[in-house]
Amino acid sequence: MRTLTTIFTTLAVACLIAAPCWAGQTVRVTFTGKVEYNQINPAPLGNVGAEENVTLTFLLDSDDFVDSPSFPTRGYAIAIGSFSLAFDSATLGLQKPFPPAQTPYFVLRDNDPAVDGFLVSTSNENPIGVPIAQPGIFGQFINNTYVTYGGGELSSLDILGALGSYDFSGLTVYNWTVDDGPFNPLGVEFQSLVIELEDDAWTDMGSALAGVSGDPSLVGSGDLSGGSVNSVELSNAAPNAAAGLFIALASTPVPFKGGTLMPFPFFDPLITATSGTGGFDLPFVMPAGVPVGTELWVQWAIQDSAAIAGISLSNAVMGLAP
Repeated sequence: MRTLTTIFTTLAVACLIAAPCWAGQTVRVTFTGKVEYNQINPAPLGNVGAEENVTLTFLLDSDDFVDSPSFPTRGYAIAIGSFSLAFDSATLGLQKPFPPAQTPYFVLRDNDPAVDGFLVSTSNENPIGVPIAQPGIFGQFINNTYVTYGGGELSSLDILGALGSYDFSGLTVYNWTVDDGPFNPLGVEFQSLVIELEDDAWTDMGSALAGVSGDPSLVGSGDLSGGSVNSVELSNAAPNAAAGLFIALASTPVPFKGGTLMPFPFFDPLITATSGTGGFDLPFVMPAGVPVGTELWVQWAIQDSAAIAGISLSNAVMGLAP
């Protein structure tokens, strides 16, 4: 099998100029509430008391979604490492590793059939919740959050058209529970929902090249202070495979076997890691004299025997130098 260095060399010489492929924007979703009751005993959820503040927040890509074939609903894939269910006394993420046959979604409902709403679910149609990082008696605890408004709340299923704040105005139904099988041992009173563009958002650029686990997906957020790319989330990569990171201060898009290599030329072309699903804090040395606001591009290449030419590519993300 070829080494990553050989693969990088192959990619670097494939320098045919192509038009950039623009994708979505990073969106942050935040639910806030207050604990009504808690009957869970084991920690960390067992440490949570009534009246504690609750914040549920996560990131998504505005172009990474799946429409229902049957209902006016659209599920936006949640970046798994960005998911945080935070109480005053405990914080949990999603189950890791996340079940391979499931995807966590933030779902929009538009006129379904005469109501609009939002739900957090592994279904892009129904509110069945998402598994979090603590086992219950009947399997993994499930965070099940959804809110329903009147039919005039949303104009479409586009998340960028839904940016804004939502509270009890027009609210008809809400549910926010932590479920254990058929039981709801922890309940939260919903207070507000905010959908906003992520500060210092990374723009999703380029197109992925599918491998054994589908299209590797890269989501970035945060700024570049402290010499790192903060909160970079990689999913759908071949598990436990060798991977390398392209980093560049410019982009000359390069078609490659059905995908698009975006960061070229490189200034630090070979940061290596073991691929999988999770967040990364990626160190690099910013070249001296780089002006504030300079574009910085990153993209993963993953060794993958199921992919064309033995390599899969994530999409690229572009951020701005501080």
